[in-house]
Amino acid sequence: MKKTAFFLACLLLCLLVCTGCAAERHDLLYEIERDGVVYCVRGTGTQAKQIVIKKDGSLIWSQRVKADREIGNLGGTYGFELQDLNFDGLLDLLIAVEKTKDCVSYVCWLRDADRLSFTESTELSGLCNIYADARLQAIFAFSQTAEMRGEDGYSTCDKTTKYVWEEGKLVPDMYAAINYYSGATQYPYCYSVAYYDAEIKDFKDSSDDWMTAEEYRSLDWDFLYYFKDSEK
Repeated sequence: MKKTAFFLACLLLCLLVCTGCAAERHDLLYEIERDGVVYCVRGTGTQAKQIVIKKDGSLIWSQRVKADREIGNLGGTYGFELQDLNFDGLLDLLIAVEKTKDCVSYVCWLRDADRLSFTESTELSGLCNIYADARLQAIFAFSQTAEMRGEDGYSTCDKTTKYVWEEGKLVPDMYAAINYYSGATQYPYCYSVAYYDAEIKDFKDSSDDWMTAEEYRSLDWDFLYYFKDSEK
């Protein structure tokens, strides 16, 4: 019995040591301190592979990540951010893992209310260009799609969707989108807005405004491309 207890104690100690080693085995790429807590991004070259959190020099939490090489040292932080994503007054974590043109997708973890630990949010993870607006109590995310139309034509859609939290669940509220149709000579752009209907669990029919190229260029689209200024 004593031998078994001793063996289990040694095994537990080895696991703890290995966990600490795993947390430190990658190079330190970026770190930031908030309220006595140090958040570290570790990896190799310019590729993030792990998030490590320490307090008073001790490891509190760590998580492996698999960031695309395209992310690089995005924004000087390797795509790592601290935001209050669910507006509970606690800082949550997100890190960029994939980049395609203007779209940067994230993996997100929400801070546990009663301890310094984090749980991945499957609702937020995978969204692109995430921005939490505390004033509106809303999450904004961006998407960009393209498809061929006929032999030579194509269309693109740049869309910003607003989400809100309801009873702990993230639900869509509305979207605004710019559609471009290469084959349309007079009105190639269409600005669309649609609101989410909780009863049918889908967006209602959109309100569409067709525009000429000149009309499109004369308008300010910063609200749709909200993330571009923050990335400069």
